[in-house]
Amino acid sequence: MANSFASKTFTALSDLHPNLANLKIIGIVIGKTDVRGFPDRKNIGSERYTFSFTIRDSPTHFVNATSWGSEGYIRSLSDSFRVGECVIIENPLIQRKELEREEKFSPATPGNYKLLLSENHSTVKICSSYQVDTKLLALIYLPVKESRDFYSLGDIVANGCSLDGRIINVLAAVRSVGEPKCFTTSDRRKGQRCEVKLYDETESSFAMICWDNESILVAQSWVPRDTVIFASDVKISFDKFRNCMTATVISKTIITTNPDTPEANILLNFIRENKETNPLDDEIDSYLKESVNSPAVVTL
Repeated sequence: MANSFASKTFTALSDLHPNLANLKIIGIVIGKTDVRGFPDRKNIGSERYTFSFTIRDSPTHFVNATSWGSEGYIRSLSDSFRVGECVIIENPLIQRKELEREEKFSPATPGNYKLLLSENHSTVKICSSYQVDTKLLALIYLPVKESRDFYSLGDIVANGCSLDGRIINVLAAVRSVGEPKCFTTSDRRKGQRCEVKLYDETESSFAMICWDNESILVAQSWVPRDTVIFASDVKISFDKFRNCMTATVISKTIITTNPDTPEANILLNFIRENKETNPLDDEIDSYLKESVNSPAVVTL
């Protein structure tokens, strides 16, 4: 891969193999999970921390990477980069994927391998965008699924409960983004929830829920009525309370903002041509904003 770094110093994701050692990989981050803690089986009473992210170095190759370590190390590493930034990974361990178990919870990737990063042996460095080839930066605008492989919002509504529980791809425009709501569960765990209203040529309003901090951060950057998203592997559910279908961002989901595809460009032209709203649209948007922004704190 050509870039301002010496390309021969990096191993392409297409060349990954468990026998490789002392690797150096460069890629753009296209997905990321929240930090989680687990009981440490080797040290009773203590916890190990982890988070995962997905990097891409070409249109056809991307891989999941998981980092493990102490709480301070993992939180610091996670806070050091966001989706859309380029990273260099040094000395990862290459492992074969356990397809059934891992791809149930992680983004589906085209290769057979994953990266494991340890606190003691691996490093992740952030690249400045001016140091990286524009071809690498452009990968953030390519969906990880085929550009025509999606449901319109109208199709989801029309299919109704037959899609309940299904994991599908969605191409839609952003109508509104709610403020994150903080909540506390019955066992005193804290979390956040953000509701995004989507629309397209077939449906005027459709809810997508973000529960994790990383997807909420991405959603907060979206400009209503000027942003199109391709959401790969969102979960569709029937909301009994509101009597409608909704989408939920899950750990498998990868969201491409303003994708560079013919289908997304058609939708973008549609929303820009219809940007001049009528009074009814303004009333609806005002109602949507109120509904997704209150209350600020809830208890589950």
